[in-house]
Amino acid sequence: MVFYKKATFWFSVISILICLNNYWGNDDKHILLIGLNPVLNSIVYTEPFRHWILDFESAKLATDSATIRILFPAYIIHFASFFLIGLLIDLLIRRKSRKDKS
Repeated sequence: MVFYKKATFWFSVISILICLNNYWGNDDKHILLIGLNPVLNSIVYTEPFRHWILDFESAKLATDSATIRILFPAYIIHFASFFLIGLLIDLLIRRKSRKDKS
Protein backbone atom coordinates (compact mmCIF):
# COMPACT_ATOMS: atom_id res chain seq x y z
CA MET A 1 0.00 0.00 0.00
CA VAL A 2 1.26 3.45 -0.89
CA PHE A 3 2.11 5.69 2.07
CA TYR A 4 -0.18 8.57 1.00
CA LYS A 5 -3.19 6.27 1.22
CA LYS A 6 -2.66 5.73 4.95
CA ALA A 7 -4.37 7.68 7.70
CA THR A 8 -1.07 7.99 9.58
CA PHE A 9 0.41 10.03 6.75
CA TRP A 10 -2.58 12.36 6.46
CA PHE A 11 -2.97 12.88 10.20
CA SER A 12 0.75 13.71 10.39
CA VAL A 13 0.46 16.20 7.54
CA ILE A 14 -2.59 17.84 9.12
CA SER A 15 -0.76 18.04 12.45
CA ILE A 16 2.26 19.72 10.85
CA LEU A 17 -0.02 22.22 9.07
CA ILE A 18 -1.85 23.03 12.32
CA CYS A 19 1.45 23.47 14.18
CA LEU A 20 2.85 25.75 11.46
CA ASN A 21 -0.39 27.73 11.39
CA ASN A 22 -0.13 28.30 15.13
CA TYR A 23 3.60 29.06 15.04
CA TRP A 24 3.13 31.71 12.33
CA GLY A 25 0.49 33.42 14.49
CA ASN A 26 -2.66 32.64 12.54
CA ASP A 27 -4.27 30.82 15.47
CA ASP A 28 -4.13 33.52 18.14
CA LYS A 29 -6.39 31.82 20.65
CA HIS A 30 -4.88 28.34 20.04
CA ILE A 31 -8.23 26.82 19.08
CA LEU A 32 -6.86 24.57 16.34
CA LEU A 33 -3.79 23.49 18.26
CA ILE A 34 -5.27 22.85 21.70
CA GLY A 35 -9.04 22.93 21.31
CA LEU A 36 -9.30 20.32 18.56
CA ASN A 37 -6.70 17.95 20.00
CA PRO A 38 -8.22 15.70 22.68
CA VAL A 39 -4.88 14.99 24.35
CA LEU A 40 -3.72 18.60 24.62
CA ASN A 41 -7.18 19.80 25.54
CA SER A 42 -7.31 17.44 28.50
CA ILE A 43 -3.78 18.03 29.85
CA VAL A 44 -3.57 21.79 29.37
CA TYR A 45 -5.63 22.27 32.52
CA THR A 46 -3.65 19.91 34.77
CA GLU A 47 -0.89 21.54 36.74
CA PRO A 48 2.32 19.67 35.93
CA PHE A 49 1.66 19.71 32.18
CA ARG A 50 0.29 23.24 32.04
CA HIS A 51 3.71 24.86 32.33
CA TRP A 52 5.15 22.52 29.69
CA ILE A 53 2.57 23.70 27.14
CA LEU A 54 1.98 27.38 27.88
CA ASP A 55 4.64 30.03 28.52
CA PHE A 56 3.27 31.98 31.47
CA GLU A 57 6.58 33.72 32.15
CA SER A 58 6.45 35.71 28.90
CA ALA A 59 2.93 36.94 29.58
CA LYS A 60 2.81 38.01 33.21
CA LEU A 61 0.42 40.83 32.42
CA ALA A 62 -1.72 38.74 30.06
CA THR A 63 -5.39 39.54 30.01
CA ASP A 64 -6.41 36.96 27.42
CA SER A 65 -5.11 33.75 25.92
CA ALA A 66 -3.90 35.47 22.75
CA THR A 67 -0.84 36.82 24.54
CA ILE A 68 0.22 33.50 26.06
CA ARG A 69 2.74 31.73 23.84
CA ILE A 70 2.85 28.03 23.16
CA LEU A 71 6.04 26.14 24.05
CA PHE A 72 7.74 23.58 21.80
CA PRO A 73 6.63 20.46 23.77
CA ALA A 74 3.03 21.31 22.86
CA TYR A 75 3.88 20.89 19.19
CA ILE A 76 5.59 17.56 19.90
CA ILE A 77 2.59 16.31 21.89
CA HIS A 78 0.24 17.47 19.13
CA PHE A 79 2.19 15.68 16.40
CA ALA A 80 2.59 12.50 18.47
CA SER A 81 -1.11 12.34 19.34
CA PHE A 82 -2.18 12.84 15.72
CA PHE A 83 0.36 10.26 14.56
CA LEU A 84 -0.92 7.71 17.08
CA ILE A 85 -4.56 8.39 16.14
CA GLY A 86 -3.69 7.83 12.47
CA LEU A 87 -1.79 4.67 13.35
CA LEU A 88 -4.76 3.37 15.32
CA ILE A 89 -7.08 4.05 12.38
CA ASP A 90 -4.70 2.24 10.02
CA LEU A 91 -4.52 -0.75 12.36
CA LEU A 92 -8.31 -0.90 12.61
CA ILE A 93 -8.65 -0.74 8.81
CA ARG A 94 -6.04 -3.45 8.38
CA ARG A 95 -7.73 -5.66 10.97
CA LYS A 96 -11.11 -5.17 9.31
CA SER A 97 -9.75 -6.00 5.85
CA ARG A 98 -8.05 -9.16 7.14
CA LYS A 99 -11.27 -10.20 8.87
CA ASP A 100 -13.27 -9.67 5.67
CA LYS A 101 -10.82 -11.79 3.62
CA SER A 102 -11.18 -14.75 6.01
